[in-house]
Amino acid sequence: MTLVVINWIGLLLATGLGVLVGIRLRDHLQATEGIDDDDGHAGVLTDALAYVSGVLGIMLGLMLFFSVQVYEEARQSAREEAVTMAEVFENASFFPDPQASALRRDMICLMRSVVSDSWSAVERGDVTGNRNTAAWVARVRDEVQSLPADTEAEKAAQALTLETFQESQSNRQHRLLSSTTGLPLIVWLVIDLGVFVFAALMVVSLPHRPRTAQILIGACLLFTMGVIAALSMFATPFTHIGVSVRPVDVNAALSRLQDVYPDADWQPCPRLVSADEG
Repeated sequence: MTLVVINWIGLLLATGLGVLVGIRLRDHLQATEGIDDDDGHAGVLTDALAYVSGVLGIMLGLMLFFSVQVYEEARQSAREEAVTMAEVFENASFFPDPQASALRRDMICLMRSVVSDSWSAVERGDVTGNRNTAAWVARVRDEVQSLPADTEAEKAAQALTLETFQESQSNRQHRLLSSTTGLPLIVWLVIDLGVFVFAALMVVSLPHRPRTAQILIGACLLFTMGVIAALSMFATPFTHIGVSVRPVDVNAALSRLQDVYPDADWQPCPRLVSADEG
């Protein structure tokens, strides 16, 4: 929310400054060149206004597209992370007990830690993740590597399970890194500059219709603020404003697995790392 408010303040300041500069420029042109709505200046100013508004509109559209892509990639990573973790859980069926039960239990605790601990870390923008989740990752990896591989089928199943687990961790890392994605400062400055020039040209192009200029500037400002809000929300996909990537897929996978495997150990999980440390 802070990013949205800061960008809105920047837009308001740029618009206000553009209006003030436009008024001074309009008065100067009227005194030196006698501009009027009906003379040739109107056409020149309209062309300049169309150019600025067109470039600004194209830039906002491209930035919105980029931000939506960031959001979609983060959501896809979270979805694939949930799918691959569920696959590791189900791959335990290839192995005998007690190893299969131990792997299922550890995967349950890892997925729960992802929902609570790891997601809290990513919402804070902490790319290092969470220590409790990392501890469960290490435990599951050791569990997979220690699975029996006495037969060719078990060797293939172990290799598949390890590969799937590594894929889930790759998706987790991609999700963590997505929390730091953002648009460069220069993008916001160029947008503010475009709004500033647009407001100034609007005031100059309508010297005898200030109320019309105010309405048009206000309407364009309101629309731009909405686009900027969407940009900020999509570019930060793990915030709790507007659109946000939540651990819905992981929770759904846990619910499905509990329904399919009711005999697994679904008791509350211990913390491998204390809350203060993790």
